[in-house]
Amino acid sequence: MNARPLLALALGFAAIVAPAVAQTYPDKPVRLIVGFAPGGSADLSARAIADGMAASLGKPVVVENRPGAGSLVAATAVARSDPDGYTLMYGGISMSIQVAIDSSSNFDPLAELATAGLVAEAPNVLVVNAQLPVKSVKELVAYLKANRTSYASVGVGTSLHLLGEMLKDVGKVDVVHVPYKGSGPALNDLMGGRIEMMFDNLITSLPLIRSGKVRALAVTAPQRASQLPDVPTMGEAGFDGFETSVWFGVFAPRKTPRAVVERVSAALSASQADPKVSARFGPLAMDMLKSDSPEAADAFFRRDIQHWKSTVTRVGVKVEKN
Repeated sequence: MNARPLLALALGFAAIVAPAVAQTYPDKPVRLIVGFAPGGSADLSARAIADGMAASLGKPVVVENRPGAGSLVAATAVARSDPDGYTLMYGGISMSIQVAIDSSSNFDPLAELATAGLVAEAPNVLVVNAQLPVKSVKELVAYLKANRTSYASVGVGTSLHLLGEMLKDVGKVDVVHVPYKGSGPALNDLMGGRIEMMFDNLITSLPLIRSGKVRALAVTAPQRASQLPDVPTMGEAGFDGFETSVWFGVFAPRKTPRAVVERVSAALSASQADPKVSARFGPLAMDMLKSDSPEAADAFFRRDIQHWKSTVTRVGVKVEKN
């Protein structure tokens, strides 16, 4: 039997079905799986964008939290779900880093997930104990060279850990890494003088910076943060290559029909354009991160993974598995 007519028939059928699917999608609620616990900036921003998407799609977008393994638990669940657009993921930089840092991982997000669109980003900030006799990143590096010190992170293999290792590498300093289970306990020890410095998400450090309990030396963004206009970027401080923001996007299983991914992308753009939605990102110290198309978002994700792979190789970070 000649397979060509069958192939042509199948392709023709797919061409007819795809637009039809987009026209009827969604006809039931959509789940948005978040790879982090409730209450944090990831969860709160996901709920904001979900509300806007629901208004555009005409169906509820229900947020479901599945924390674990740097969001790979959620990513794997979404990748293995039916590719019909009814199970989506809210995630981003944590996936890039986990894939970069764990070469033994069997999960390839680029092969198993399609990026429908980017959502938002938030800068990190380098903070030190308020009593530390330094007022700039260069002064901090000089201090680190002259004194035995330590830095905190919110866990091994996080972007905040890797930023600390990058500073060690670029500054040629020997600083002890002390991982914590969250920003709260790390910042408590920073204020108490038990550690000297840490990179942190701007949203969690901002109240302490404004109250003078910790000192901000630089932000890890291309431009200064609107919340801290007097604090330079790492580039302005003389340390290039630290432009790292916490970013989030919406993903679907890779085999989801193109027309459905485009429908999700359009709903995402409509949500970002809604003033009531964007207003909810301001208190989270987040800026909208828009993409022109799913392909552009995919390319952004690909570049982010490659960036962290090269960073992990350069600084030599390894995650020991139990």
